[in-house]
Amino acid sequence: MRTIEAVIDIAATPQQVWDVLIDFPAYPQWTMYIQQLEGRPEAGNRIKVVLGPPDRRPYVVHTPVLEATPGVRLAWAAVIPGAGWLPHAIYTGAHEFLLTALADGTTRLTHREHFSGLIARLTKEGPRGGDEGFDAFNKALQGRVESLTADRH
Repeated sequence: MRTIEAVIDIAATPQQVWDVLIDFPAYPQWTMYIQQLEGRPEAGNRIKVVLGPPDRRPYVVHTPVLEATPGVRLAWAAVIPGAGWLPHAIYTGAHEFLLTALADGTTRLTHREHFSGLIARLTKEGPRGGDEGFDAFNKALQGRVESLTADRH
């Protein structure tokens, strides 16, 4: 299976990063990869995610939030279930944001998605533009968080 992962350090606390990460309505103001998020970031809630590179048709998924631990982890998983002769999921994309406090007062953001299931086996590269999209999202989040925290000082 394939995992996409992008890591970046942000000059802010995990809570400051979290506050921007879960402000779904503000996403169109600062990021182009995750174009839209609708719903509440609470475990068990369903959210609508519209994502993809700006020059391609976006993916739209309705998915449950698996975890929303403030300042620590936000995760959801899109699943296309199997049916009849195929009891296992045809496709699963488990998406997560991990926030780790570093000794110097910054936060390490690990942004990852793991793909599994039959469709994932057929497309070893994962979604086209995924690696670049994750890097672009992380840089945009870093810029947004750092500009907001600078404004508060």
